[in-house]
Amino acid sequence: MMGKSFYIISYDIGDNKRLVKIRKFLVDYGKAVQKSVFECWLTDAEVEEVVRWLRGFIKPKEDRVRIYRLCRECVRNVDFSGIDDEFESEPEDEVII
Repeated sequence: MMGKSFYIISYDIGDNKRLVKIRKFLVDYGKAVQKSVFECWLTDAEVEEVVRWLRGFIKPKEDRVRIYRLCRECVRNVDFSGIDDEFESEPEDEVII
């Protein structure tokens, strides 16, 4: 495993076109759990890519993005309920063939 950490990425975007592009971008990095919230297991390099892309894309006077890193103990204590009852508390081991 590559040492991934758990992140919650939330966003409030002032323009629908930018909102759609951000959502499409984040799908490659995590799972949408609400309309503007993603849960992601990311390596340090991946979170740097996400932050760099978002900083270059959003309009700071119109948009808001928050990225929260949760420690493993915090992730174990996540409580959830509702439509999507799956929660990936730990990333699956990666297998290299």
